[in-house]
Amino acid sequence: MAFTFFSLATPSVHPQSFCLRPSISQFKPLHGFARFHRRFVVSAGKFDPTPADEDPPEAPEDSGHGLYKFQQIQRQAARARKREEEQFKKDQSIFLDAIADVEDAPENLDAIDAEAAGDDLFGEIDKAIAMKRKEFVKQGLLKPNPKKDSVVPEGIAEGIEELEPDEVVDLDEIRELQGLTVISEDSDDDESEKLDEEGSDSGNVNGRSSSISSFDVDFNSFGQSKVRIVEPKFRMSLAELLDESKVVPVLVYGDLEVEITGIQHDSRVVNSGDLFVCCVGRKTDGHLYLSEADKRGAVAVVASKEIDIEETLGCKALVIVEDTSLVLPALAAAFYGRPSKNMAVIGIAGTNGKTTTAYLIKAMYEAMGLRTGMLSTVAYYVHGENKLEAPLTTPDSVLIQKLMSKMLHNGTEAVVMEASSHGLALGRCNEVDFDIAVFTNLTRDHMDFHESEEDYRNAKAKLFSRMVDPDRHRKIVNIDDPNAPFFTAQGNPDVPIVTFAMENKDADVHPLKFELSLFETQVLVQTPLGILEISSGLLGRHNIYNILAAVAVGIAVGAPLEDIVRGIEEVDAVPGRCELIDEEQAFGVIVDYAHTPDALSRLLDSVRELGPKRIITVFGCAGESDRGKRPMMTKIATDKSDVVLLTSDNPNNEDPLDILDDMLAGVGWTMQDYLKYGANDYYPPLPNGHRLFLHDIRRVAVRAAVAMGEEGDIVVVAGKGHETYQIEGDKKEFFDDREECREALQYVDELHQAGIDTSEFPWRGYQRVTETVSKAA
Repeated sequence: MAFTFFSLATPSVHPQSFCLRPSISQFKPLHGFARFHRRFVVSAGKFDPTPADEDPPEAPEDSGHGLYKFQQIQRQAARARKREEEQFKKDQSIFLDAIADVEDAPENLDAIDAEAAGDDLFGEIDKAIAMKRKEFVKQGLLKPNPKKDSVVPEGIAEGIEELEPDEVVDLDEIRELQGLTVISEDSDDDESEKLDEEGSDSGNVNGRSSSISSFDVDFNSFGQSKVRIVEPKFRMSLAELLDESKVVPVLVYGDLEVEITGIQHDSRVVNSGDLFVCCVGRKTDGHLYLSEADKRGAVAVVASKEIDIEETLGCKALVIVEDTSLVLPALAAAFYGRPSKNMAVIGIAGTNGKTTTAYLIKAMYEAMGLRTGMLSTVAYYVHGENKLEAPLTTPDSVLIQKLMSKMLHNGTEAVVMEASSHGLALGRCNEVDFDIAVFTNLTRDHMDFHESEEDYRNAKAKLFSRMVDPDRHRKIVNIDDPNAPFFTAQGNPDVPIVTFAMENKDADVHPLKFELSLFETQVLVQTPLGILEISSGLLGRHNIYNILAAVAVGIAVGAPLEDIVRGIEEVDAVPGRCELIDEEQAFGVIVDYAHTPDALSRLLDSVRELGPKRIITVFGCAGESDRGKRPMMTKIATDKSDVVLLTSDNPNNEDPLDILDDMLAGVGWTMQDYLKYGANDYYPPLPNGHRLFLHDIRRVAVRAAVAMGEEGDIVVVAGKGHETYQIEGDKKEFFDDREECREALQYVDELHQAGIDTSEFPWRGYQRVTETVSKAA
């Protein structure tokens, strides 16, 4: 068998599964588990072609790696104990909850045997539980719970000569039901004090969360059922994995029957039983970390260079291939059962708008009644609100397959996925079976990774080149973008295409009219199936494109029009995407992820359409990244904003002042020019009358921009969006533009009360403002 699930949970099949894929055949056929056949001939532990008859026989290989049988058994036992200890630590909270209310055992544990006379099995169980509880109490994991003496009231006890222990328990229960329990005033006071003490712990006892009061109700989650997400388990022999993945090795050494319980290419996250794949990256070589992977429990290795596993502790097999990075996606897909073949997968490619479009499509599919997962820059969703943190736009090929298998195992029927140029170029998506490809737009980005803009475009186009089946695949294309013909030409030309646009009225999906405001976007959309009236909390013209893309996907899969509208209107905001920060101030504050010239230009155009009195923009450029876009973004910001504050944004190992110097070139200034103006305590307006300031500390720049805001203005903080960190050198510290804006808004009145005129903010009073902001913080 290819893999085994170690779980009792069974995924439910949704009755509306027929809506998943835009195909005549409702689902792609499920692939049965083929029998695995050995490809190699075993020859003395080494897998090579069978030697000729005249060749001398080879000496048997030392499979024990120089260890006696007893030493091997000792090692196996040590590993087993380690696994048991790890499992115990993982499930410790369950054990503690199970015996939290059990009374403490008597000092003499033989008394338990006496009470359970005649029932040896349960007596031994009670004794074991008592001993374990005693151990937990000593460790401070549980509170003592001494055994309470049963007191029988005199009125009831009269005439009763002697009660058996079980009869006393029964009598206690009867007494409670009849309301005959006598509680003294002292005991009542003691009990109330105890409740007060426990309540002051905020529900945390000895590090474990507990619910003290049954009257505390979480009204936010009222009526919402929590879904338990089950983690599937997979096991497969190395021989089965190679056969199923169709990977043809150059050479194989060792035991092909070794059991694999996971796949990793990062030695830092290897667990016992994993297969370690030595990938050669842009900065490092995985072959250098074999010893670390071995120490962490790797049992087999896939490499592209010959390495010696004889000196390793646990590696039992070595597979040599030509290119480890090329075979990694195939190995991962085979190990996790190719989950994408059993779900509808929507891939979104483009420079801008991928994340918002992904949220909209997910909500639309869920409005159709389908459990829908998502892999995006902001977060990973198994389905519904079951969220995981997202470290990368496109996760690596192993994590993609692992997440999708988790989704499938928990009943997910469709997945919306951002397909980044990095992920497509590096082959991370090679084994993902996409059904729909969406193209949003294409502008300059990631020139630090791609050799040219053509290389960048070709990477994005890989998604569309896989659209080959007219019955199942669909292409969704923004024909306002000049690159649209290139993307529509990829793959099979017979695959149906649904187009969308704002300017081109020949598009299948386009707006008839729209209205923009600071709190709402209303749009009337023409589709081949009818006109849709949509009212969305997403702000700006650029979000209309994202709405149209989602509508086009709905049209392509034949979604009911009411479900399209309901799903799109369900998304009020996307974290860090034109996110409105509202603390009841008299001006607008928007935080957005725009970090490319085109994204910043679109964002500021959308904000200008809202009719603000002034636009005050804060942004920075990342270090060790595309230097060419830095002056371009400054030029765009100063042309389209009344006031611009340049600052830092993840400078990494690059000097923030060098980055700012590159950015100043966009207005023909240098850092020396800016410092010269600062020496005279005056920064002149730009030729267009707009103002430009800079500060390399982002917190100061963000708070200064918010302090400048007046009634009718809109402050735009761009570049980070949903990100919650700032990377400087080797330090990665918490930083959230949204939180910084909220904190600054709380102290705007205090700045004004301090007599600081922040409307123009020529930074003459910079020292006073900095001191005031610092005190407020």
